[in-house]
Parts: sequence; C-alpha cells; structure tokens
Amino acid sequence: MNAIAQNSTDLTQTAWQRWLEIGLIFLVFFVAAGVPVPHVNETHYLTKAKHYWNPTWCPGDLFLESAEAHLTFYWTLGWLTRWFSLPVVAWIGRIVCWLALAWSWQRLSSRLVPTRWLSVITALLFVTFIEQGNLAGEWVIGGVEGKCFAYVFVFCGLAELAIGRWQRVWPLLGLASAFHVLVGGWSVICAAAVWLFESKDNRPKLVAMLPSLILGGVLALPGIVPGLLLTAKVAPEISDEANQIYVFERLPHHLALHRLPLEQMIKRFVRFGILLALFAFITRFSSQTDQPNALPLRRIQLFAWASVAICLLGLLWEFATINSPALSASLLKYYWFRLADIAVPLALALSLGAILTSVANDTYRTARSVAILAVLGSAGLMMLTTTVRWADVTSVESHETREALAWRDACAWAKGHTAPDALFLIPRHASTFRWFAERPVYFSWKDVPQDAASMVEWWRRYQEVYFGAVDEFGEIGPYGSVQELGADRLREIAVENKIDYILTTEYPPLPLTVAYENPWYKIYDLRQKPKIAK
Repeated sequence: MNAIAQNSTDLTQTAWQRWLEIGLIFLVFFVAAGVPVPHVNETHYLTKAKHYWNPTWCPGDLFLESAEAHLTFYWTLGWLTRWFSLPVVAWIGRIVCWLALAWSWQRLSSRLVPTRWLSVITALLFVTFIEQGNLAGEWVIGGVEGKCFAYVFVFCGLAELAIGRWQRVWPLLGLASAFHVLVGGWSVICAAAVWLFESKDNRPKLVAMLPSLILGGVLALPGIVPGLLLTAKVAPEISDEANQIYVFERLPHHLALHRLPLEQMIKRFVRFGILLALFAFITRFSSQTDQPNALPLRRIQLFAWASVAICLLGLLWEFATINSPALSASLLKYYWFRLADIAVPLALALSLGAILTSVANDTYRTARSVAILAVLGSAGLMMLTTTVRWADVTSVESHETREALAWRDACAWAKGHTAPDALFLIPRHASTFRWFAERPVYFSWKDVPQDAASMVEWWRRYQEVYFGAVDEFGEIGPYGSVQELGADRLREIAVENKIDYILTTEYPPLPLTVAYENPWYKIYDLRQKPKIAK
C-alpha cells in the first residue's frame, strides 16, 4: 500500500523536473568536494588502478605491486587509465560518481519526502552533517574511489527498504559490497536489523527472501573474495602484526579512537555526540507524528540507530581489549565506526526534510525551527567553503602555492629525465609523487598495502628509513626529513634497496650528487659517486 501511494506521488513530478533536481544536487556535491585533482584518496586508488591495467607503469613499487583489494573499481573505472591521463580519469570518475550519487539521493529523498526540490535541501544537510559531525573521519562526497560507488547502491537499497520492497534491498546492497565490502557488509547488517524489527504484517518471511539474499551474496563476491585473499597463506603471526600496524599505527583516526591525542578525541566525541543528540530529538518527534511517510522514515531512522549500535559495540570492544592489541586489532580492522558517520547524517537530513514539509502547527514549532536553522547553517558553511577554496586557488603568490608548484616542477623533472623504473626515496608524507612523476617510490605513508605480507614489509621500510630520531626527552619518533640520517646512511639504504634517487627538501644540503634543484626541493642521484668537497 505504501509503495503504491509513493509511486503515485512520484508521477506528479515530470522527468525534466526530476533531472533538474538531480542537477542541483550534483551542484551541491560539486561545491562540497570540487577541489583540484588529485584528491587525497585519488592518488591511492587511481595509481593502483593504472598499474593494474599496465604493470609496466612504475614497476618495482611495493604498494602498486601488492594484492588487489578493489577489483570491481579497477574493472569499472580503472581501464580508462589505458587511454586517458590520471587527472582526466579522476574528473570522469568524479562526474559519473557524483551524478550517480545525486540520482540515488534524489530517489531516496523523494521516496521519504515526496516534495519537489526538497531533495536538494536534504543533500545540503547530508554533506554538512557528515563534514561537521563525523566521529571516525568517514565521507561520501569527495574524490573518486570504490566506496563512492558503493554508497550509490546503499542509497538505492535504502530507497527500497523504506517502502518495504525487501526483495530488491539485498541485491542492491550486494552490489554495494562488490565495490566496497565493508560499506556494503555493514549496510546489510543494519538492514537485517530493520527487518527484524518490522511488524509481522510488513515483514516478509526469510524463506520468501532467500532467492534475493542468494543473489545479493553472489553479487557481493567480487568484493568479498579479494578481501579474503589478503590474509590467505600468511602465517598467523604475520597476520597479527599486519592487523596491529594497520589499526594502531597507520589508521587509528579511523579504527582505534583511543590512540588519538586527547584533544582530538574529545573534539570528535563532542561533535558526534551533538549530532546524535539532535538525531535522538528528531527521532522522538517523528515517532509522535502520524504523517503519511512516517513508516518509511522510521525504517531509515532504525537503520541509522543500528549503525550507532555497531559503533558502540566497536567502542566496547576497543576498550575491553585495550591490553590485548593483537586481539583488539583482529576485529577493529573492520571499521566499526564507519557506517554511523554516514547513516546518522543521512537519517537526520531526511527527517529534517520531512519536518520542513509538515503542516503549520504549534506542536511542530520547535522541530521546524531546528530544521530551518540547520538549513541556514548548512548553506552558510557551504558558502564559506566556496569562498575559502576560491581564495586558495587564486592565491598564486602564497607560500603554499609556490611550494606546490616547486613540487610539481621536481616531479616533472623526474618524469622527463629518469628511467621509468627509477626508484625514488621521497618525503614520507608525500602522496602525489607517482601521480605527477610516474615513477615508483620506496615508501609512502599514505599508500599502505592491503595484504598482510606487504603491509609488514611496508612497516619495515618505514622503521628503516623514517623512524629512529631521539628527541630531547629521549623519546624515539620519526625523523623530520631524510637528511637527518646523513649521507653515509642514505647511501647504505640506497645500495641495500636499489634506490636510485632521493627527492627531499632543499635544506639542509647533503654531500651527494645533485641532479635537480629549485628553491624548495632537491633531487640527489645516488647512482653517482658523491662530489668531494674542496
């Protein structure tokens, strides 16, 4: 009955109006995330995709030659790297992904709040709540990568879940799992929770859903199988070590929140707590209304609360196993906090959208005021984002811009004057060298491999080159720059690991052969004998 009523409501909107609405949502997404390429994760996903389709590109790079964890993404978008440059592929991917997200969001929003143009407002609220209220740094609208496409199918699945079309939910979430197994997998668990809490009249029998569930599982296999192979044929001690490196050393900001600095941890919990309190207030308000869309909206809210339950279980596990790091990391690596960062803003944005369309009534006054303030605040933050980004792009004389241009010049020299397989040692936090120079690197902090064996080797390289400085308090930590190792140690590392060049900051200089320099960076040629100072 709900599905029929909803479909009849959708018919009141013409096709051009729907596509114009989708275009406006796309514009919201573009404003929110339309930074110049490459985005922080595009250097990770797209260089890996390019190497997958052309193994001769950047040969000998540990990260690029590690196991493939996102085959669906490589096959759906990565093949474009064979014909187009990485920046072009990034923009093609962004446009396709943002359009798909805009289409799926409009579909979801209109199912719950069938009011023309309101999906644009809910999209604005959605991206703002994610940006300002996330707990573990999750996002949807940004650079192109596998999880962006996964959320397209999550939105479509939620649109079907909202109106009780359970047979369509599981295949759609299976497709989400194919693009990103954790995004889709946690969404399946939350959807199952909604199904369990359905009334007997609305809940289909498990046997009736079995074909749909099987189809969803089959569709998810391209995401599940590569994930299982990441630890296949690896000794348990290697797997345990890799888990701890991944959770506690590389990604505690996503996976182990107690490892964050106290100030940052408090900030995250406070902002997410405020978002959660607002969501609790809106959920309670919605439960007291008898609007036509009340049941679909409650299903989406329940989906979000299920994600919060998963988040709380993850926190409970994190603190319960705080003295057993191997045991703790074995489960924390599955991103227990990820979905709540998205599901709560999603349900809150749609709930506020429903309140905005509610009839004028004194009992609705407080909730409507909250909704209006949320929209005004989101619009103001969006305008601020646009202003700041425009200032960054046009500030050609700024310190940051000059440094960025110097970095690109150094990368351009490396691309034009070194062999395609020349191995570079670069600053540990540099993430765009492969993108601009198209040369393999010995180590990059951003690009941690996904399989256990390669991850352990990645950590060994970090310890070997970038870690070991002793501060004034006797604490051991990372070096500020590779120059601190000294020329002799750098030559040893280069010989042991067949490194050809070092790209580092201009100061302090090293007694090594300089192949290229600009006011910011130098490239040292380690294949040459050092020049003897007179």
